Amino acid sequence: MSEEYSFPAYAEKVEEMIKEFGGTVMEEYQGHDIKPLWEQKGEGYTGFKYLYKAPKLEKIAFGVGYFRDKLISCALMIWPDDDHALPIYSSYWADSAKGSFFIIDCYPLADCIRDLPYLEKYLAPLEDTYNAGLDNFPPSKVRSENWFRTLNSPYLITTEADATKDNQDKLLKLTLDYLRVYIDLWKKEEPSPPEYMKEMNARKEAIRQTFLARDNIGDMMLTRALGKELAHLSLITQF
Repeated sequence: MSEEYSFPAYAEKVEEMIKEFGGTVMEEYQGHDIKPLWEQKGEGYTGFKYLYKAPKLEKIAFGVGYFRDKLISCALMIWPDDDHALPIYSSYWADSAKGSFFIIDCYPLADCIRDLPYLEKYLAPLEDTYNAGLDNFPPSKVRSENWFRTLNSPYLITTEADATKDNQDKLLKLTLDYLRVYIDLWKKEEPSPPEYMKEMNARKEAIRQTFLARDNIGDMMLTRALGKELAHLSLITQF
């Protein structure tokens, strides 16, 4: 890029928006003390990760890492609790002077071809935002694993982009626009019947376990920077 490279303002913008959930910072997760994730320092690495507990949600996992001041790795996942059928919001963005690697989606808890009302209620509100995103960032094979494709919604955007300020601004806007749709859904969401949620929660757990078993984006770099124990703690709190 012609101008001097600088990191996008991801942390500040996302942190401001997730305040709308009114969540509280979690100190423990599944019996693990997660306070060591709040301020991370390692060889050529600094970062943070927070989990928030909020109404209707199991957790919000929000983290940013800086590798040798050359690459920023940003991740946000929002998991609904077992009483609410909201999709799982997921965004990942790695950005450096060499370019951007970007993934965003809201993973459905339903088989949408069998449950078209779910599609219309929880995913169709993304239509305009999705189409605007595709205008700027046509699909690419950033992630092409077959297991990953099975959990996506019709509104997945995966892309690689050149390192320009304009692309940074557009990717940040896309992140926040998807998040805005999710927040609006969350505000209106009511508990679903337990019998309906039984299948939703089974799929949610399958998504979680598949990510834990198969997802390794950034895992090697984080292990090298923080050590195996802290990197593993970051992984299990994400999913």
